[in-house]
Amino acid sequence: MLVRYSNRELKSNTYNMNFKKLHLIIFILVIFSLIKIDYRFQEIPYGLEVDDAEYYYSAVTIGIDFDLDFSNQMSGIENRFLNKEIKKIVPFHPIGSGALASPFIIIGNFLQRMFEQTGLISIVYFLYSLSPIFYLLISIILIQNSLKSLKITFNNNLLLLSVLGTGISYYSFDRFSMSHIYEFFGTSFLIYLTTKSLKEQDSFKSRYLNFLLGFLMFFFLSIRWTNYLYFLIPLIIYLISGRTMTKLYFKVSFLLGWFIGLALFLYHTKYLYGIYTLNQAPIVLSVENSFSTNFSRFFDLSLFMENMKFLFKGLGVIVFSQEFGVFFFAPIIFISFILVVYLFINKKYLLSLILIFLYLIPFMSVVVIQNTAFSYGYRYLFVLIPINLILYFKYLNEYRLIRLYLYIFSILGFLLYLFFETSQWTSLADGYVVNSFGMNTRYANPEYLSGLPEAFLDLNAYLHILFTSFLGVLILKIIYIFLDPVLIFSKFTEITPEISDLISNSIDFSWYKLIFLYLFVIYFFNKIFKFSLKD
Repeated sequence: MLVRYSNRELKSNTYNMNFKKLHLIIFILVIFSLIKIDYRFQEIPYGLEVDDAEYYYSAVTIGIDFDLDFSNQMSGIENRFLNKEIKKIVPFHPIGSGALASPFIIIGNFLQRMFEQTGLISIVYFLYSLSPIFYLLISIILIQNSLKSLKITFNNNLLLLSVLGTGISYYSFDRFSMSHIYEFFGTSFLIYLTTKSLKEQDSFKSRYLNFLLGFLMFFFLSIRWTNYLYFLIPLIIYLISGRTMTKLYFKVSFLLGWFIGLALFLYHTKYLYGIYTLNQAPIVLSVENSFSTNFSRFFDLSLFMENMKFLFKGLGVIVFSQEFGVFFFAPIIFISFILVVYLFINKKYLLSLILIFLYLIPFMSVVVIQNTAFSYGYRYLFVLIPINLILYFKYLNEYRLIRLYLYIFSILGFLLYLFFETSQWTSLADGYVVNSFGMNTRYANPEYLSGLPEAFLDLNAYLHILFTSFLGVLILKIIYIFLDPVLIFSKFTEITPEISDLISNSIDFSWYKLIFLYLFVIYFFNKIFKFSLKD
């Protein structure tokens, strides 16, 4: 059957296609203005005891050495002899993110043996830096597919804006050697597997998926040991789908995967730390004892009322403070409170109660440490984003006021993230200041939100965004083909050692790596933008 289109319809379709292409191009340019060079221009050396380094060492020892012996990566670090039985160097941070990043290390090591080393950093380190970008973008695709499987209508632009409006991408595009993208992926993948198990009719595939769900709960727990919320995610998906927990949690295949996952998790804690445990507190407090008082107070029943005041005061700071308060900086996380109330009012008591337990786990982590964990945002809460997206589009998307809030404040959250560390008003203090919790600490900024207008008026902030990104690297390398960038920029500003190093490093950065980075990101974002419920 032939279908005839009028000239007006053809022009309209052509206009829409061109607009979507332009939309994608602009979006990708924005993304490349976010992918930063700071941690990608210089490899992490061995022998450090900072967060970024320890996560990298886990990936290296698994992907190159094929073991869990950290003695060659962390030689001489006295406060990392954390094994309770023998004097053995082990990382303070869990190894789960390293396990997920290790395939990139393996591929990088293989390619590095085949090709001559060029540019500032090794192929191994370059591919390692792409790992969190991959897991971020794959997670978004998994969330899209999960919503489709659950037959939940969603707006793709709002979904993307809700993710980027939290600051989670900071741990992909900037400080890539951290665990939070991998935690984000863990939540997304468990949701995806659960939706697949709900639809699967084949008995063998269903048992396989159930086994994976049970096993992967413990595998993802090895990314951050306090994320016990992983055990509740399949239950939530089953409840919103009208299924009971017996359909999964009492299946033999699920229990088999669960027990094997538990056994391997306990074995790895014994091998690394000399104890069988699901609780990392003894290990954490042996290195970071500054919040031991706040941790232990919640086990003292005589302080019940004081602890409740302490808890609610902490939650107030987390939600409404100028220093990364989620109401302003991460609206999809703030939606947590609305969801609990909404479900309770609508008599979905069990789901509301389970969500309270799910949310309490990461929120309590922040309340105990009484700071933002010395980086961008309340990063321990980012693990909640995928499940909140599912629940928002399931229950709250029809409410215009809530949807308007999510749009407006996600844009605000994105701008607050975009201008992070671009000016003195939107940077964390190197010296000691009193943070929003009243703690005297470094790396805080209790007036971050009110500093954003000042950053908007600072030309250097925009230059910082551009020229500390891989969009800036591309621009500088193109300029260098025809002219000397130093001569050009010297006409407009003083060439400081920092600017000189920036230009030099950008020029030295391998064209092959830069082109691969662009193609890598463009491919996945093209997949994300093409996704629709009709796919």
